[in-house]
Amino acid sequence: MSTSPVLKKASISDHKCDAQDTILRNLDNGQIWPHFRLTTSVLVAVMRAIFLAFVLFLVTAATASAQFRIGIGGGARSTMPIAVLEFEPANSASAQHARDFTKVVRQNLQHSGTFTVVNGKDYPQTSAEFLSQPDWRAWRKSDAKVIVTGDVSVSGSTVQATYHIYYANSRAHKLSEMAEVRLSQWRELAHFVSDVVHLKVAGIDGHYASQIVFIAEDGSATSRVKRLAIMDQDGHNIRYLSDGSSIVLTPRFSPEGDEITYTEINSGRVRVILRHLVTGQQEVLETAEGTSTFSPRFSPDGRGIVYSLALNGNTDIYYMDLQTRARERLTMDASAETSPSISPDGRKVAFESDRTSGQQIYVLDRQTGKVKRISIQDRARYATPVWSPDGQWIAFTRIKDGEFAIGIMRPDGTTEQILATGYVVESPTWSPNSTALAFARQERQTGDGTVKTRIYAVDLFERREWPLPTTSEASDPAWSPRLARN
Repeated sequence: MSTSPVLKKASISDHKCDAQDTILRNLDNGQIWPHFRLTTSVLVAVMRAIFLAFVLFLVTAATASAQFRIGIGGGARSTMPIAVLEFEPANSASAQHARDFTKVVRQNLQHSGTFTVVNGKDYPQTSAEFLSQPDWRAWRKSDAKVIVTGDVSVSGSTVQATYHIYYANSRAHKLSEMAEVRLSQWRELAHFVSDVVHLKVAGIDGHYASQIVFIAEDGSATSRVKRLAIMDQDGHNIRYLSDGSSIVLTPRFSPEGDEITYTEINSGRVRVILRHLVTGQQEVLETAEGTSTFSPRFSPDGRGIVYSLALNGNTDIYYMDLQTRARERLTMDASAETSPSISPDGRKVAFESDRTSGQQIYVLDRQTGKVKRISIQDRARYATPVWSPDGQWIAFTRIKDGEFAIGIMRPDGTTEQILATGYVVESPTWSPNSTALAFARQERQTGDGTVKTRIYAVDLFERREWPLPTTSEASDPAWSPRLARN
């Protein structure tokens, strides 16, 4: 029997989900784990007791299994095997775009930490065969639990994608939609479809419709040229935002993704800059001559920034209201405090300080003014704390026994875990759905012994790393929020 899904015309901005939603939200109708509905029939008391006990056991096991899937711990967390069939070209003009479209969707989902894309050679059917007459028996024998298929049609200056989601074991049809964009935006469309799959199957948004701003670096170590640049989260569509005439550092996105703030150094003057990405307009927020101001980062509500400022020989954390430009000093210690990051609820600020036991991470309660150290290893140094968008974790750079590492810990300092190590790894930044980190990695080159800096990403669950392709060396990444698509 052939499939005859009802298609829905989807807008690129249709699918939205709170990152706090769990994977349980979409485990309905027994599509991934068993879901039992109690019968209302009259049963013998003993049979009912046995039945209810059995149901309670399985539902509890299913819930625990589902929650384990989205947790982070030392156990073996299995990903969801998914088959992304080659999207069918609707005509000869669509053939290459269909192949490229499939490649992007597969790569996105493979880098999700939630899915493992089954090798295409192991698929029992092509898209055309599946949509004509699905062989459910063969699919149940395959590794894939979820099937994604569809077609791509190029017509003039537009491209349209039709996409379907099925569950192999239950034969359940989850979704069928179509979406259309300008041909030049075909990669955005592939990212959108990847996000839809992630949301509908896993219950949380993907991070594919997002960007990364970074520092592109060229030249020798003694004559380094640093340019502000931005790219899609997979390393494509690189655009340069500055010409290299000034040194630029630590770019960070606003909560809406339409602005960035960064540090600029020119002729001995250090400035904090606010740049509007759509218009290119720039504003100077803070200027320091003969001193330093650095590491600006937006507050979660976008109304202010936190940053470090060295005044009178002491470096402290400050908050600036972007409307009034009023400056508020947040830390008062005689030590150096840098790299501030405000929690998503705006109540706390994580920062690094050398006030005790060398370089460590502290958290300031903005209401009470109390400061608590959360990094616990005295033999290690900690830097660059960054709060996750969901507020559950703080990412950091750790240096211990000469080894650099990227890790995460709970906001109270517990559950410290290392995700990546290397010669030098630093500057972690969160994906908008809190499931992956991008960071800068310095690698010694074989032969001449030179050091090259690249941007990598790692998912929190499987610890899979992948490089982001850039045309030059790259450092200081910052991940954007999910971008609205019209």
